[in-house]
Amino acid sequence: MNPYKVLGIDRSADKREILRATAFALRERKYSGREIAEAQKELMDPVSKAVHDFIHFVDVKPLLARISLTRPEPEGKSDLEYLNPFDKLP
Repeated sequence: MNPYKVLGIDRSADKREILRATAFALRERKYSGREIAEAQKELMDPVSKAVHDFIHFVDVKPLLARISLTRPEPEGKSDLEYLNPFDKLP
């Protein structure tokens, strides 16, 4: 969970802005009260806020939606064979 996204604020928000955003988020009801309270608690604690600043530095979800992470299907049969560790070597 990204507390900045839940509260709709940026990383430079101070405590007063966090409290205002919490009240606004509770009125909006886009997220549950528990998620909003947890987001506020994490951003009010300086250590937890620093951790979230590090973890949520870049939102990669829009980028992931634009690219495909699946491997392309091979065109022909592979020359590689599965080796069983219990097979005897010649």
